[in-house]
Amino acid sequence: MRNPKIYSIPLFLFYFSFSLIAQDVPDVYIETEAVIKEINFKIRRRRSSVTATVDYKTLEGDSLTSTIQLIHIPFIGAIDKEGDHIKILYNKETPILLTTKSSSFLQSYGLYIFIALGIIILIFRLKKRRINNSVS
Repeated sequence: MRNPKIYSIPLFLFYFSFSLIAQDVPDVYIETEAVIKEINFKIRRRRSSVTATVDYKTLEGDSLTSTIQLIHIPFIGAIDKEGDHIKILYNKETPILLTTKSSSFLQSYGLYIFIALGIIILIFRLKKRRINNSVS
């Protein structure tokens, strides 16, 4: 172990990322089924987005209409089509705020997945460097 600072930086980032989890205030989302009424596909320069207008019912029985961002294939369009039934999550406090399960997963854990991937790449590069230094 030549330079312990190299190992302390990833450990600090790992610890810091999990300390942020304790500060998150979880929102209460309720799952329900929605029907897609309209799909809007927008391309702006290199970015594309797909939003859909959906109709759904809350647990209280209220019928609501809102927009939601869908997962899509860039430059091709949405995977879902008008009239499809999809599972959505709506906020208990304000039922007009929607998200899907897949986008909810990416929003919750995407940053941690990238941090873990970066740490794994760093470890492999350090091992490779150590092997190259021992051979020389």
